[in-house]
Amino acid sequence: MAENKLSAREAALIAQARAQLAKTAAPPQEVQPAQPAAIRPVAKDEHERSVPAPAVPAPDAAERIAALMQAARAESERQRQRRRKLYVWTPLAFITVLGLWTLLWLWHRL
Repeated sequence: MAENKLSAREAALIAQARAQLAKTAAPPQEVQPAQPAAIRPVAKDEHERSVPAPAVPAPDAAERIAALMQAARAESERQRQRRRKLYVWTPLAFITVLGLWTLLWLWHRL
């Protein structure tokens, strides 16, 4: 996708994703072997609770940007639907109140 075809919001999302990826991308650290004094026997149930869940591979930058763009589009669509509902219900409520007020005024004029 060409840079000049991106909207300002899409460009901001891409810049935000790149900044987050730059912060989280750390150089690999060397694994240090465990010290013999730090090793102790572990009960079976304690071992099962302490085993971390398998790591989910981190998505690459393009996948992350695509996910952010999809989330932004979904949010925009949700806001558009909400505005559309307000454009129907606000005039209806106004006309209803105006009509009821007119009927009340006519009732009191009798």
